[in-house]
Amino acid sequence: MTDLYPVTFASIPHWAREHNVRADLARMRFAQYAILRAISVTGALQSTLVFKGGNALDFVWQPNRSTTDLDFSIDETSQPFQDDTILAKFQPGLARVSRALQIDLTTHSVERRPPGADRTFATYQLKIGYVLPDEEALRRRVAKGEKSTHVIKLDISLNEPICASISVSIDGTHDLRVSTLEDIVAEKLRALLQQSIRNRSRCQDLLDIAVIVRSQPVDHDAVADYLLRKAAARNVPVFRTAFHAVDLATRANVGYAELEQTTRVSFIPFEEALRDLYELVDRLPIPDG
Repeated sequence: MTDLYPVTFASIPHWAREHNVRADLARMRFAQYAILRAISVTGALQSTLVFKGGNALDFVWQPNRSTTDLDFSIDETSQPFQDDTILAKFQPGLARVSRALQIDLTTHSVERRPPGADRTFATYQLKIGYVLPDEEALRRRVAKGEKSTHVIKLDISLNEPICASISVSIDGTHDLRVSTLEDIVAEKLRALLQQSIRNRSRCQDLLDIAVIVRSQPVDHDAVADYLLRKAAARNVPVFRTAFHAVDLATRANVGYAELEQTTRVSFIPFEEALRDLYELVDRLPIPDG
């Protein structure tokens, strides 16, 4: 993860120039790093949370496109989370990192979506506000009880299969559990198959997969195994023909062109990305359908 984010407030301007990133996005990136570091210094979180999704891909495996949200899965073999204790788990690490990096980090809220303990695939949505050292007016308002206008959202998934993760050092001292590249690819393939089921478009997953297969070697057997396990957990049928369905391509095309504005390194036109997807799934040992 070296140099993929500014690790001090003073380094933000230089980091933004070096990476051709707007100053406001570089400031947000620093806040994201601070939160990841807070997780890494908190034993109960470091052992339980697995960093996944687009930002895990961007921070660790394939720097190209980042979003505001940080996505995690809870390792169900570790200590379980409770609705009334999740905020308390974050407090010590946030306080420690706030002092070390001179950034104010405070938990705003946590919400379970969808609500109800009977929901198998629920997500904790945690909002963390931040104030940077040069924002004195905002700092004073927060000190009086107002919430910061700068917020990073954490989506923490329950009961999602974690097929493979590794420990990654984020600063040479503290480690974070991160999904492997094959686990991330499998998750994105499952999300593409679920588009019609959930009436959604997952254009970002198509782009990410195309960028990965063009630049990184992946273990096809592992991807297939993880895909089948993740899809089975949600009762999603997996067939090679399903990836070639017109509806999957149509949905993945919604909003795809706009993704070009979010990339820093590589944007692959839709038709080319679709061909990359087809070439990948045609190599996977999955049922033809």
